[in-house]
Amino acid sequence: MNDEEFLRQRDILTPEMLEGIHVDIVGGGSLGGAILFCLCKMGWGVHNRVTVTDFDICQLHNLPNQWFRKSHCLMERPKVKALTEMAALLCDRQIFTHQEKFTGSEDRPLGPLVILAVDSIEERTAIWKHLRNRPEVEFLCDPRMGSQVLEIHSHLLRKDPAAAYEETLHSADQSFEEPCTERAIMYTAFGAAAFVGSILRSYVCGLPFPRYLAFDFEQFFLDLGAGNGPAAA
Repeated sequence: MNDEEFLRQRDILTPEMLEGIHVDIVGGGSLGGAILFCLCKMGWGVHNRVTVTDFDICQLHNLPNQWFRKSHCLMERPKVKALTEMAALLCDRQIFTHQEKFTGSEDRPLGPLVILAVDSIEERTAIWKHLRNRPEVEFLCDPRMGSQVLEIHSHLLRKDPAAAYEETLHSADQSFEEPCTERAIMYTAFGAAAFVGSILRSYVCGLPFPRYLAFDFEQFFLDLGAGNGPAAA
């Protein structure tokens, strides 16, 4: 690595500080892709492993807000293969991928950081049933997007009680509801990636971070949650 590559951020975060802090990103869509490129540009993947798991393929209706080219759609390339190509092109970074549906019970090491960038509460609930029993997973970050409203739930699995996260796995009828044409636009993905990157940097550096964060990109309203604000990592 060139000594000048991370010169401008060396007093904030360096790749050396991330050594051995592997991260698994579950979902390679709008949120997962944005978070992947944010973390790679921050220095993840130099001295640690970045893994993305997604079973889906590239499709044209996702092109404006996801991380692949039109040619990937026409060839029906798996999202993880497209992300591999784009990460090499934009970040000079090798990422590890699995083209499969993530369950949390995979017979491979996970984490210690896991980011759940999946589509539904049902999927999160199914993954959590296995993930909660994985001793190597130390930190869970769960960003959720409904139209222009972002929620991020962050938990230290060795410190926070399991019920603290389970309380966020509400029923489907309480989830975000929006028309199918109002589900995603790129600036919300960029914003989510910025918040997640900042939270993970705080975790790595042993700094306080919000266990709950919500931001409305339309109303420009930030909420750190009543009684659930920054807590020492």
